[in-house]
Amino acid sequence: MNKNLNPLNWKRSQQVVGGAIAILLVGAVGTGVAVHANQKAEEKKIEQLSKEKAKKLKLEQKKLNSLKNLVKLTVRNYLILLKKLLLIKILNLLKIQFLKLKMLK
Repeated sequence: MNKNLNPLNWKRSQQVVGGAIAILLVGAVGTGVAVHANQKAEEKKIEQLSKEKAKKLKLEQKKLNSLKNLVKLTVRNYLILLKKLLLIKILNLLKIQFLKLKMLK
């Protein structure tokens, strides 16, 4: 093994520089790990938000469908009611006409 690679054989200035480089490397690795963790957390947050939006959209779609069905039923009921009222009105007119014909005879 080369004698210069052993840190115990280094001069004082070489040890200081080596220590500084080691500290910088540890800091860089720590920063990289922290950035990676933050990036993953951001991706998870975005994923969670998109899932929540999808759930909200599904709920809104269900509400709209139920309202649509309710409106259809209401319109049908009104049409049935209108037909009944028209039929009653027509029957009343027929009764009146029938009474008039009876009175004329």
